[in-house]
Amino acid sequence: MRALPAAGELLAIPRQRLDGAGAALPRALKANTHAHFRRFAQTSARLTVRVLRGQVAQAKQRLTVSGERMTHSARSLLRSRRDRYAGLAIRLKASKLSNAQAQRQTIARDRERVQRLAERARRALAMAMQRLEARVAHSGQLLAALSYRGVLARGFALVRDEHGLPVHTATAIGPGARLDLEFADGRVAATADADRPAATSTAKSGASEPKPATPKRVAKPVGQGSLF
Repeated sequence: MRALPAAGELLAIPRQRLDGAGAALPRALKANTHAHFRRFAQTSARLTVRVLRGQVAQAKQRLTVSGERMTHSARSLLRSRRDRYAGLAIRLKASKLSNAQAQRQTIARDRERVQRLAERARRALAMAMQRLEARVAHSGQLLAALSYRGVLARGFALVRDEHGLPVHTATAIGPGARLDLEFADGRVAATADADRPAATSTAKSGASEPKPATPKRVAKPVGQGSLF
């Protein structure tokens, strides 16, 4: 503790510096004030009415030049945009023409294709109709060949009872039964004879005499009528 300096000794040097700065401050303030005054005097000497008018004129000139440059720039930009839009309009017109031409060609190709398909459809329909007509004609011929009317056209007759049902055997016909005989050219009503069934019964009993021709002619049409 004895080796440490006293508080007065520690503050002596800073106090001296403070005193020196305090003594130099008025002179420094005066010098600074004189320097700023000289600068202000120099600046005020330059700020005369003529100088201000010159600066205003220069500002007007710069403003005029800037306006002219802006106008020129706007015109140049407008001209370039107009040229660009003109080029785009020409390209668009050419694209529209080429697209329209391509669409016309596509429509023409589609029209030709539709015409070809329509012609093929007409030919296919005609061939189908011919096949159907040939099939119908063949079916008609087959029906005519299998019809009992062809048998009637060869001289046979179809015997029906009074109910319109075909009679297959002579024994199914009773005495005095009403019959309907159908020939190729029409129908004839008839009445069964009483002797015909008896002759048929004798033939079935085993008699040696031959069977009469008339029942045989009647039996053939009856058998033919069983086709239907």
